[in-house]
Amino acid sequence: MSTHNHYSHFLARIYDKVLHIPVRNIRSSVAKVIKNNGSGRVIDLCCGTGNQIVYLRKAGIENSIGIDISDNMLHQAWRNGLKDVCLKMDASATTFHNDEFDAAIMSFSLHEMHADTAQKVFLESKRIVKPGGLLIVVDYCFDEQTQPVGRFATRAVERFVGGDHYRNFKYFMGNALLSKFSDGLSVREKKRFLFGAVGLWVYIND
Repeated sequence: MSTHNHYSHFLARIYDKVLHIPVRNIRSSVAKVIKNNGSGRVIDLCCGTGNQIVYLRKAGIENSIGIDISDNMLHQAWRNGLKDVCLKMDASATTFHNDEFDAAIMSFSLHEMHADTAQKVFLESKRIVKPGGLLIVVDYCFDEQTQPVGRFATRAVERFVGGDHYRNFKYFMGNALLSKFSDGLSVREKKRFLFGAVGLWVYIND
């Protein structure tokens, strides 16, 4: 399973309510990047409740879909009016054709997967996005730009979820896995949010 499978019914129900204020600027920035690029067909891999797609639609990006493996998260997305938009599918092995999308989003998902699965999801995004298309990653980043409050808040949130999620988070951060997955890709844009603890990377697909 790719991601989000560990989210309980309770966590799925409160997910957007708890994170709305912290992530709204990030969601808007992702939508702006895609709109400015003129990307037509967009996929949100591990879309969760579909909140990012709501922001895409508000920005006029209508041809956007999401996939996730978690029934609880998908049911919440469907309650949000996205039943035909957010589909159940493993993001590490989708059924889409090569080069089918202009952009793929991986938002707050890679850090919570087992390392092998996270790499498969990243490679799958490369396969289904056209050459020259965008691979957009939003995830945690601990470096010299990260403020102590950002580190503390991030670890607190991840501990709250706990289990394999937290163990995968610690491995992801400790081994700088994103830099290994994206090695060799051109970075078009970088932004930082939430006391420097969250990064937005826009890669150009080879």
